[in-house]
Amino acid sequence: MKLFVKSHKKLIEKIKQFSWYSLAMLIVVVFAGPEIFVAMELTLMLEVMGASTFCMFYLSAIKAFFEPYLKNLKPYFERFAQFEGHSFFVLKYKQYKQMPSMLMHAVPANTLLLGFLSMITAFAILTKIV
Repeated sequence: MKLFVKSHKKLIEKIKQFSWYSLAMLIVVVFAGPEIFVAMELTLMLEVMGASTFCMFYLSAIKAFFEPYLKNLKPYFERFAQFEGHSFFVLKYKQYKQMPSMLMHAVPANTLLLGFLSMITAFAILTKIV
């Protein structure tokens, strides 16, 4: 009989703990809303896929999201490539290792010059206004 009472008390304690855990989970779900399930899904996906694959998945999803907008900007990128066509090129690492001074050609010179002159002009105009 003592064994039954002892196991009965343990069972009651487990039920009490389970009810508190269930109540706490219910409160979290009510206040957090469906976002808590999204967070749990992402955590599970991180565990299953691994960190690097998870990050690659997110980067590809972001790229896929912005791809239609980038297609609209493609003509502007092509005009930029024509504008910087002769002064901007990127070599391979092996070539930079042989001749590090070629790194200065990886900087878009015309764009930087125009940006610098525009900044000076804007600063001069703003100091005259203020």
